[in-house]
Amino acid sequence: MEYRLDTNAAKQADNFFSRIEQKGRYLGLFTRAEKVISQKGTIGIDFSFKADSGETADYLTIWTHNKDGNRLQGFNTLMAIMTCLRVKELKATDGEIEKYDSQAKQRIKSVVPLFKELMVKPIGLLIHMEEYEKTSGGTAWKPSISAPFDKDGFTASEILNQAKTAGTLAKMEQALRDRPLKAGPSASQQPAASNYGGDGSFNDFESDIQF
Repeated sequence: MEYRLDTNAAKQADNFFSRIEQKGRYLGLFTRAEKVISQKGTIGIDFSFKADSGETADYLTIWTHNKDGNRLQGFNTLMAIMTCLRVKELKATDGEIEKYDSQAKQRIKSVVPLFKELMVKPIGLLIHMEEYEKTSGGTAWKPSISAPFDKDGFTASEILNQAKTAGTLAKMEQALRDRPLKAGPSASQQPAASNYGGDGSFNDFESDIQF
């Protein structure tokens, strides 16, 4: 066998254990989709993501409902993720995964409630970087989900509308911006308008959806 230099493959070798640290479009899969409840009773899903190019991102959390059961911004994002993965229902079941333990200061095996229907399936994410306050003081940046798309580049709205061509993703990527920390109460503590770009809400799946 003979080999020719593939510069793209060479660059990806550097990314194998690297973290996602810049906004952009990433294809990959969720390696963890864990049901989480905050100390204040907010309900959500915490994702780990591995891009095809090797980069990873942990703690991609979306909050779907507050303690009173009211929908939050992340509900729309979850409905879009389910659409892109062609999943109509979710039910958490216990499963073993590796996750970082802050007390042990290393990754350990844990049994946690997982939404396995969302895991280990091809999906794309538009990711932006978001500034946050560290508990030890100061600020840092973390990746955050702006919107999902399927492996063929179709957004949730295009899938639901049975679009023949994918065109929304390029516009969304062009408009993608990082989010510096705002003054005042943390955005994670306030319900906000959905950051998903589309034609409407994902309140329910209709019986005639073609998947």
